[in-house]
Amino acid sequence: MKMTRFVRMQLIVFSIVSIISLVAVAVFYIRIPQMFGIGSFDVSVTMPTTGGLYQNANVTFRGVNVGKVRSVKLTSGGVVADLTIDSGAEIPANSAAAVRSVSAIGEQFVEFMPPEGPSSAVLTGGSKIETDDVPVEISTMLDQADALLAEVGDTRIRDVMDEAFTAFNGTADDLSRLMDSMVLFVGAFHKNIDVAVDLVKQAGPLLATQNRTASQIRGWTADLTKVTDQLRASNPDITDILEKGPGVANQAQDLFDDMGPSFIDGMSNMRVSAQTLRIYLPNLQQTVVLYPRVLSALITAINNGSSRHGPNVNFGLGFQDPPTCTVGFLPPSEWRFPSATTAQDLPPGLLCRLPQDAQTSVRGARNFPCVEFPGRRAPTPEECRTGYVPSDRDNVALPNGFPGTDLPKQPAGYVVPGTPTDHDPTPGTYGTTYDPETGKFIGPDGKLYSTQYGTANRNQKKKWYELITKTVES
Repeated sequence: MKMTRFVRMQLIVFSIVSIISLVAVAVFYIRIPQMFGIGSFDVSVTMPTTGGLYQNANVTFRGVNVGKVRSVKLTSGGVVADLTIDSGAEIPANSAAAVRSVSAIGEQFVEFMPPEGPSSAVLTGGSKIETDDVPVEISTMLDQADALLAEVGDTRIRDVMDEAFTAFNGTADDLSRLMDSMVLFVGAFHKNIDVAVDLVKQAGPLLATQNRTASQIRGWTADLTKVTDQLRASNPDITDILEKGPGVANQAQDLFDDMGPSFIDGMSNMRVSAQTLRIYLPNLQQTVVLYPRVLSALITAINNGSSRHGPNVNFGLGFQDPPTCTVGFLPPSEWRFPSATTAQDLPPGLLCRLPQDAQTSVRGARNFPCVEFPGRRAPTPEECRTGYVPSDRDNVALPNGFPGTDLPKQPAGYVVPGTPTDHDPTPGTYGTTYDPETGKFIGPDGKLYSTQYGTANRNQKKKWYELITKTVES
């Protein structure tokens, strides 16, 4: 059979097209020149795991294929992937390598990502890169998902699915924004990976501290469990509070609005009072502790006393032991006669002004402890700040000498000055005894009087201030 010229031309064209196709497939798809090292160079990437990377996977730079994975080998510290990269691809030497996945079922590839400040040097043959940016293998994810489903249980999976549907139904836009935000967050995290790594490394001492306080954390967790149990038991009350809370808040807001500036002034005054109470809190605590005991002792003394002679209390009188303090009070020229009983205005600040280490009036005002300045003692807060200054006068308890002692001899013709009298023409005070049962007593004129507070009148109606006597005597 003789072929015609037209058939021969067709065969020649088909042969040329086939040869061109085979060459194109061998060069651009099978990459036979790269297998022999023609027009390419080799780079090795060290990784902790393969992340699903396989031989002949693509290598990309800025989204463009620039090579293939020639082999993936196992080492003692992880795996090494040998890459064959086209010579025309200028990849910065400080680029980071990562294993990425095209789809959820695999098709991993190696991606080179240049930093914000790429270096002028590029990758060459024999370059080595280390990376731990590999995806979680699908087998690991499936194992974790299987363990999660086993924890949930077959009978609760439907409930979980129903609850998940209820939670995410109609939230497509929100989920889309959430995923976009997560992508931005991951991108920012990747850009600051060095700072994040340093933060993780520096978290070691903090975690060690938490480990040392594990017992306290467990106790706190147990207490928190008790609190949550109590909140669960008190759910109706809490619900009632939440329902009525807005109304109460509105009423409180209206109250504050009506009070206006007066509320601000009141809070300002309360601030001053609070600061004062904060300083004198120990004194207030001591008063609160001792007052009930003192009151109980007084009530006991009154109730246990004789109805004839009164409370069972003993008093002792000391005279000039130690000597009386006269420094810091009125001068002797202004002292009044003992018989004077009228009221007289006195200047402020009268107190014993002896040195603080003097043995006279040791418990006087000059030795009051300064709460605002621990370690200091002074009679007033002002002197606590400036310091106590004693008087320079000498303490003379009896300027005219002790009664009964010999007076110093006076020159002839000396007349002892008389003491001016402070006689008060108003009637004096008279003291006498009375019958506690009837409340009757005899006055200085010999007549019989009644106080109307005898025990025989206890069943009668009392006024509010008489309840104190009733409480003490009961």
